[in-house]
Amino acid sequence: MRVLITVLTISLITYSVTFSQNPDVNKDSLQPKGKPFHMPVETNNNWSINILFSDNGFGAGATLFQQLSKNISLFEGLYFSGAKDDREFEATDIFGNTFTPYKVNRLFMIPVNLGIQVRLFREDVTDNLRPQINFGLSPTAVIYTPYDIAFFPSFGYSRAKYTLGAFAGIGVDYLTSRKSSLSMNVRYYYTKLFGKGIESLKDNEKNYFGGLYFVFSYNFMK
Repeated sequence: MRVLITVLTISLITYSVTFSQNPDVNKDSLQPKGKPFHMPVETNNNWSINILFSDNGFGAGATLFQQLSKNISLFEGLYFSGAKDDREFEATDIFGNTFTPYKVNRLFMIPVNLGIQVRLFREDVTDNLRPQINFGLSPTAVIYTPYDIAFFPSFGYSRAKYTLGAFAGIGVDYLTSRKSSLSMNVRYYYTKLFGKGIESLKDNEKNYFGGLYFVFSYNFMK
């Protein structure tokens, strides 16, 4: 591999020197006739599907991107994930069924991410590897359903509380082709309910739903 790189480098240098020192070379003649030369258009994230993990549980979502400049893009995304109280634990009854003692409500989060992504070190790393930071606001709905009713029927009795949070994170995109890329982001979300919290466990209200999130994405490029 090193020999190949060396040979290619020497060939490129030789070609460049020869080309620059020969004033009779017509640069336009190097282009195919009738086919004007165009530099390849840089691909950017168009939209993505996401999987996220945190102390609250795991979830999924989707994100849409809008490029503003070479290094800056806006994005908006919608996630759905579970949430729980840190004091929860699972137990098993004599019939082998699992349950959470003293649990009153199941909790779910639907954050809407409205953010800015800034690409870093463009000139220092290969284009296939794109470090970036991101930050923004996250209006969030926290939905809760009664635990003493079966999972799907309980959504008929669901209620919700709403809040406005914020997030900041760092991540990297890795281009697998001109059509797709993979991403990994580590974000911290600050998400706290205004006023009273929600009773997840009996006599214990939960009003803070933020924390560290790991977000893995498959991106479709444009």
